[in-house]
Amino acid sequence: MLIRKFRKEDAVTASHIVKKGFQVNNAPDYGKASIKEQVEANSPKNLIEKAKKVKYFVAVEEDRILGIGGYDRQKVHTLFVDPNLQRKGIGTKILERILSEAKKDGIKVLDAWSTFQAEKFYSDAGFKRIKEFTLKCQRSSIDFILMRKRV
Repeated sequence: MLIRKFRKEDAVTASHIVKKGFQVNNAPDYGKASIKEQVEANSPKNLIEKAKKVKYFVAVEEDRILGIGGYDRQKVHTLFVDPNLQRKGIGTKILERILSEAKKDGIKVLDAWSTFQAEKFYSDAGFKRIKEFTLKCQRSSIDFILMRKRV
């Protein structure tokens, strides 16, 4: 498995992985409107636009994208692995690349806005729970857990 920089041509597949992640993993914790809005926020077009400010990476094996994740100066962004491939170390490898690159960029602390389903993943990676908060979106709201790690 290779962790490489995100490319524009990765956007459709990466967006689909985010969509499946929200629909499969997070459906028990979030309403349909919240999930729909998060999926729209991570459409292929929006991922390409966000990639101008967020350093995204994809996990690839045999030209197949398995997951996506990135960071900016403040936080981890859009870390998702295909739900059919979770618990195989793919997310951990993406997060390791994010933390390594962030450290090279001189970032001292990174936050993660964890879903309830991902809290253990981030905790196992050394992130500490700070607080729960509600993000107000255009047509809905979604609850996250703010987690933080020294890089």
